[in-house]
Amino acid sequence: MTVDTDAPSFWLSLPEGFTAIDLAEDPGDRMCRIVDELDALTDVSPEQKLSITIAAESALQAQLREGAVHVSNCLVPTDEGTIAQGMLSLFLRQEELEPRGTYPQRAAEQLTIAWPDAEVAVLDFTPGRAAVVARDLTVPVSGAVYGLPGSGAVTVRQLEVLIPHPWSPHVLAVVFTTRNLDHWEDWLPVVGAALGGISFHPPRKEPRDDLPPEQWDSIRKAFG
Repeated sequence: MTVDTDAPSFWLSLPEGFTAIDLAEDPGDRMCRIVDELDALTDVSPEQKLSITIAAESALQAQLREGAVHVSNCLVPTDEGTIAQGMLSLFLRQEELEPRGTYPQRAAEQLTIAWPDAEVAVLDFTPGRAAVVARDLTVPVSGAVYGLPGSGAVTVRQLEVLIPHPWSPHVLAVVFTTRNLDHWEDWLPVVGAALGGISFHPPRKEPRDDLPPEQWDSIRKAFG
């Protein structure tokens, strides 16, 4: 999958379990499709189907308002017979990156000050070194969305990975959000696989073994 915007392109290969969302699709059709996906996964209650579907669409609309250029939904059956749901969103943000080699550390320091209760680190991923922050958020939920009086709130966990683009003044922000905090440890390798499918280079047509060693590239290796 190639994502093109006014900013530089990047390439994304989604792992199993992630379904890219057509951002131009009619919301009603999109919600019906989510219900069909839930039916195919496991026999969950109508109430949980409704909750997951509405929560997914509400979260998507929030991501679109923030300028998401890609959104994927991930539905995973649990051992308890329920469905764990997560959302992967990608944003391209113009930022001051110079000096480039220090951006991840500088971003991590800023995140630590902004969110002192969050977990912040600088880690290496396939597309490059990145600042990483994980934190819990309380998100208000309008009862009108569910056809109920009043309003409430839900707690979600959000993992954000900020990857500087190698040759333009942009940062690729990869954001994973889930309400299923009890399954957080199970989500981490899933999200790691998604990060491994991101590249700022177009995929090579030649298999890696057919290239001379000096042309081996750990980023492009993910695309064969």
